This record gives sequence, structure tokens and C-alpha cells, in this order.
Amino acid sequence: MSTTTGFDLGALTALVNEQEFGALWYKEPLMQNNTFIATDMHGQILTGAKNDTYKLPTLESTATVKDGSECGFTPTDQTTIDQTDLAMVSLTIQGQFCVREIEPYFMAAGLPAGQHYTGFNPLEAQMLARIAEQIGKKMAIFPYYGPTGSDTATYSTPWVAQLETATGINTATGNGTNGGTAGTDAAGVWNRIEAMKNSLLGDADSAQGVFTDGEYVIELSPYDASLYFENMRTLFGQDTVTPLQVQFNAGSFAQWVHPGTRIKCIVVNALQTQAVRNIILWRKQNKVLAFDLRSDATRLEMGMDQYREFIWWKWRCKMGTGVRAANAQNVLYTGDAS
Repeated sequence: MSTTTGFDLGALTALVNEQEFGALWYKEPLMQNNTFIATDMHGQILTGAKNDTYKLPTLESTATVKDGSECGFTPTDQTTIDQTDLAMVSLTIQGQFCVREIEPYFMAAGLPAGQHYTGFNPLEAQMLARIAEQIGKKMAIFPYYGPTGSDTATYSTPWVAQLETATGINTATGNGTNGGTAGTDAAGVWNRIEAMKNSLLGDADSAQGVFTDGEYVIELSPYDASLYFENMRTLFGQDTVTPLQVQFNAGSFAQWVHPGTRIKCIVVNALQTQAVRNIILWRKQNKVLAFDLRSDATRLEMGMDQYREFIWWKWRCKMGTGVRAANAQNVLYTGDAS
């Protein structure tokens, strides 16, 4: 195993048929990044955020009805402007590998004659493409949960951490289930979403948004989407002919509308990655993802060093995540509380 060149070659032996089969890589399954897509759909993506901190303004006002039988003007109502903080953090991912180190295994047949490297060959391009996919997975998770695994970056304001420090918005702890044999288990994913809906209906201002298209969106993991389907089948019957059941039976889980509401449910891959899976109900435009330059988040720079010995790659991005209003009218979630 190499500790300086970016390769672990301990399981390899030299290939004798590299020209025929050496480029047929078999890769482990890897989660795709749909975090940015989901945020585009119902949150806010801000660009041009060069500073380290920003303030996200919120606006509210009052309306008080008074006796109007006499002349006069006595103003009592006011407009309140508040703000929440958004912290921007510079992040980077860097790596390299030595092209000579893997010659005995894969690259000899694909290299030009001589000992001078001048560019990438197809095998190296595949390696770099896989690196880009791994960065995509990491950037799907980071806005929700911040540093995970061996990450050394400091990032204290991912979305879920901000929700866990708020009060009155955690509707259940622990993972969801399929609802039990009767489908009525309160831990059932369907039932937890019903509880979120009922919480909104308990407030006159948020209740109308339950039936207004686009006002609220629920994000859940692929596994919780499957449990939702199981819960629904238990409650309403395997053979119930409804548009949503037909959609699920056809294997279409990307997004759907929770029956009896206009609340859209969206599968977000990043919510699958933690021991306790979160289900999050957002009011539209409440979640904020900010970049210095949005393309930085998906841009991987690569090249050869000045000695043409190492292939290097570098990803660099300045990013921030914010929640405009962390109260029960604007966001609810299940999962661990702070």
C-alpha cells in the first residue's frame, strides 16, 4: 500500500492480458448527488457569496383592527425585519497518484514509447472520473450533515445541525418503520408524515399551505420511501387501485404527492447515509445553499506536476447552508434531537 502516491495496490498482481481486459473496471455502487437538484426545486441557491458571513432577512408585520367611529390616527401596527446567519466556509479535496507505480498492472500497453509522460491515457481518465463521482457523493451529504468519516474540515452549520438546535420542530426520534403488522405503528413513515401534516393543520397560518400546491415539500431517504409504500399497502390494501399505488407499483419513487394534501414528497439520497435517517418537511424557499461560484461545486481540476511524474487533482469550493425560519410553521423533521 502506498502512503504518498494515492494508490492502494496491495491486492494486485501484474496483469498479462491488460490489452484485452485491463480497462474493464468493475466499480462498487455509488450514491448520486441529487441534493442540488432538490434544493433547486424547493429551496434557494445563492451565488456570488464571497464573504465569510451573510445575513438572510425575514419579514413580518401585524394587523390590528380598532374602533374607527371617531376621527384620528393612532398607528399601532408595525413591520418587523429579522435575520438569520449564513456562514461561508472554504473547502477543498486534493489528491495525486504516481503514473509509474501502476505501469506493471494496467498502464504499460496504453503508454507511449519512452519514459516521458505528456498527458492522460484512457485508464487514467477512468480513474479521475471515479474520483469526480466520489466528490459528487461527498457534496450531496455535506450540506445536510457536514463533515463525516475522515473529513477534517470545520463546518458547524449544516442543515440538520441547525434543525437540531431549534425548538419545537422535532416530531419524532429514531428511524421510521413500515408501520407494523396493522400499519398503525406511530413509527411508520406514512404515519410520521401524517403527524407532520397534522402539525401544520393545527395552525391557521400553515394549514392553508397543506392544500396549496408547492407550499411544503417533504424530503426522505430511498429506504424510507420504500417503508412509506409498505405502510400504505398495509393500511389501504395491496390491490387498492389508486394513481399513487400504480406509480409505486411501477417503481417510480422519485417524487409524489402525499394523498389528501398538496405536499410533495421527494427522495433525497443523502438522507440515507446516517444511522438515524431524517425525514424533513420544508416550507418552500426556507433551505438555502450558497456558493461563491456554483460551478466550483462540480468542477474538478486535474493535471500533471511540473516533473510529469504525478497526476494530481483538486476540488475547491466556498459554500454555506442556511435555514431562514426554524420554527414549526416552516420546517419539521424526524430523527435525533439535539
